[in-house]
Amino acid sequence: LAPDLAQVRADPAYLEQVLLNLIVNARDAMPGGGRIVIGTSTAALERGAAAQVDTGLAPGSYVQLSVQDEGVGMDPATQARIFEPFFTTKEPGRGTGLGLSTAYGLLRQSGGAITVVSAPQQGATFVVYLPAVDGDSA
Repeated sequence: LAPDLAQVRADPAYLEQVLLNLIVNARDAMPGGGRIVIGTSTAALERGAAAQVDTGLAPGSYVQLSVQDEGVGMDPATQARIFEPFFTTKEPGRGTGLGLSTAYGLLRQSGGAITVVSAPQQGATFVVYLPAVDGDSA
């Protein structure tokens, strides 16, 4: 975890829900066990940079929260749908398909975004972006 992160303006309960959803999904993606790595960092999104284009966020300073797993990973078709409400890859009775769509909505409401990098049998890394605010406006 980065020692000197900027502050963000977001509801702590929402952030807890986002983090919990990402961790539960990471755990479920590793039926044989594995490692989950949680990280934080600061990012400057410049206009036209890949992360800025991919997220649709305005250029500026952001705090990143990442959750990485060693799980089964996802193909591009699955990745294209994971933030849709009620979409799930879990067997019936194991998931509602609302975790990632809820996380997506909560982050957008806070002015942030979420991305994923994954490939089959290569795990997944979810990165949350939240706008950094200066100490006076936090």
